[in-house]
Amino acid sequence: MLLSTVYRCVDVIGDSIAQLPLEPYIIDKSGYKRKFKEHPTYWLLNREPNKNMSRFTFIKTLMTSVLLNGNGYAYIERDEKGDAVNLVFIPSELVTVSKLDSSIMYNVVGINKLIEPVNMIHILNFSYDGITGISTLQHARNTLGLATDSEAHAAGFFKGGANLAGIIKVQSSLTDKQKKDIKEG
Repeated sequence: MLLSTVYRCVDVIGDSIAQLPLEPYIIDKSGYKRKFKEHPTYWLLNREPNKNMSRFTFIKTLMTSVLLNGNGYAYIERDEKGDAVNLVFIPSELVTVSKLDSSIMYNVVGINKLIEPVNMIHILNFSYDGITGISTLQHARNTLGLATDSEAHAAGFFKGGANLAGIIKVQSSLTDKQKKDIKEG
């Protein structure tokens, strides 16, 4: 985040996504889709996800985490009926994703139990395994490192006259004629 370009890009993307609507819909009796303002999550998604953050700040913070760390996490607090009552942003460095048998569970520093996916919002950035995301900056660093190494290898290859070098080993002794044929070939 020390580079002003990175800061500005993350800021613009976070602001843009935070302005997008997140509204639940329902199919009515006539088969038409309409906004479902009575749904328990409507208030959380559009007004106040928790007492400490506005909707805009919550979404922007979540997306900033996705862009810089590869993962954005929000814990879903529920009431006794199972309805969502709070969405709590969790910094990605506090979360470990565990794969148990065929399911995924979340281990969060400060919470003394594994969290099921039904109680966690997990937004991934680019991912190699579909379970944890990769930071855009980390992916760029890996790509640039590979490109730099490739260029260094190519420069050395062409500097050596584009000749391949190597050692040939054989199981038995070669005759003088065979040695000469190999040298000339």
